[in-house]
Order: sequence, then structure tokens, then C-alpha cells
Amino acid sequence: MKSPHIQEDVMVFWEEADCTNQQEIRKKVKEIAQVHEILKGQAPGVPEATTGNRVLYIPVFPKLHPITELHGKDLFDVWHQCVLCHITLWKEGVYHRDISPPNLMWYKKDGKLIGVLNHYDLSSLANESGPRGNERTSAVPFMARDLLTERGQRGEVKHLYRHDLESFTWCFAWISLRYKEGVLRPRGSRPFDDWATLDAVACGAMKLVLQTDKEIPAGTHKGDPGWQFVRGCLVVLARRQSLRTAQAEESELEEEELTQESESESDMDEFLKSLERTKGWAKLSNPKQ
Repeated sequence: MKSPHIQEDVMVFWEEADCTNQQEIRKKVKEIAQVHEILKGQAPGVPEATTGNRVLYIPVFPKLHPITELHGKDLFDVWHQCVLCHITLWKEGVYHRDISPPNLMWYKKDGKLIGVLNHYDLSSLANESGPRGNERTSAVPFMARDLLTERGQRGEVKHLYRHDLESFTWCFAWISLRYKEGVLRPRGSRPFDDWATLDAVACGAMKLVLQTDKEIPAGTHKGDPGWQFVRGCLVVLARRQSLRTAQAEESELEEEELTQESESESDMDEFLKSLERTKGWAKLSNPKQ
């Protein structure tokens, strides 16, 4: 029985029947959602009918709202739920690889905000053959700096979990510093407008400046909880990048070897925990602070 508190949307679309990757990803997400509580409500029901070489999909799911409508602890809570959904899927072999604000959504159920990691169009499966570089990834303002290099743009940098988690931090910065109580700030009083117009390498350079200088962006005050969290994330990102560079130099790794590194589940957990240990995280996640 449907909850009377949940408004539902129905979306009808056609997909080529030979697009097996997307069908397999939808099926995999549903399977994972059956065994992981954080994924409950993430996978819509998808009845299907076929005709010719195309498949008719009629997904039914709760009416989703953009994460940019939220602010403060509500924004953080939904963002965090999407982070947990993402890492669970990644460990189970579904690589989202398109972390951007339009793909972070929410709906309300029984008075609680439910975060939804949406749109798997650019996703891949662990057992999928082919390159794992930057041939398919999210919009430039939200991409990890490793992927905004010339090598990254040529698809020569292996896309890892840490790149998506870094994208989550850029998403939070974009939303929390450019919007005020769910409304986009006027031009001139919001940061990062130029990120959307620069090419990938130039945008990466701008992110490096922000990471290095940590200068308070336009329209932001020092005590803003969102900025305090973002600043803590920037420190973590810079520290981890320095550590990887030092390890590479010590091991005398070639640049190509460094960009084709792998990571374990413990590496993924440690990266997320390093963000959770920041003061900004504690302030946003604890209602009493």
C-alpha cells in the first residue's frame, strides 16, 4: 500500500533494447537495495513492455526534489545519505561516476527527508570490460582535480572511488555557498560562476588555488557552517594529495603508474572517515552543536 504522505511521479521513456548496460545497472541497483538499508527507496519499480527493438520503461517513484532547495542541516543530511548510498553501490560493483547537484535529490516520507542518488546514465559495473578512465564522467565544476588535468581529460587517469567522493565535496561547496535558503544568490554575491565557463584544465587550476589558499569565497562569512565544512574538506583533500605525491616520489613511480592506481574498500572507508573527522562535519551532523 502506498503511503498517503508520498506523492509519486510516473515517467515514460523508450530505450534501445540493445542498451544492456543500463538495464543491467538498474537490475543490479535493485538487487543491492534488497540487502542494504541505506538503499531502501533508491530503486524505482520498472515494469516494462517491449515492441520491436525498443523497450518501454514506466518507472514509478516518489516525487523527487532538487537538493539545492535545502540548506543547513537538512542539506547536509540529504547529502550524507547520498554519500552513503554511493559508497555502498561502489563496494557492490556499481560505479556512478556522475556526481553533480542535479543527481542528488530527495523526497519526504513520514516527516523524514530521504536522500536519493539519481541518474545512472554514466554508470558502469565492476565486471564491465573496457576503459575506466575519464571517458564518461560528471560536469566540470564537480569533477575531481585529478580528472581535470590534461592526462585526465585524455582518459588516462583511472576513475576511482575517491574521485567521486571528491566530487561530493565540490557539490556541497557549490550548493551551500551559492544558494541561500534554497534560492540562488544574485550574480556577484555568489562564488564559482566562472567554474561553469572555464575549460576542464583551467577549472582544475582554480580549484587548486581554492584548496591551497582557502580564501573565503565571495558572499560567504567566516563562521558559516557550510564554509567551515568545505574548508575542512579542502584541507583533507590537499593533505591526501600531498601524501600520494610523496609516496609516488619515494617509490619512484612513473606518472602513468600513479594515475592507474587501485584502491581497496579500506582505502574508501578511510577517505570517508577523514572527512567525518573534520570539525565542520561534527557541527553539521550534530543538531545540538
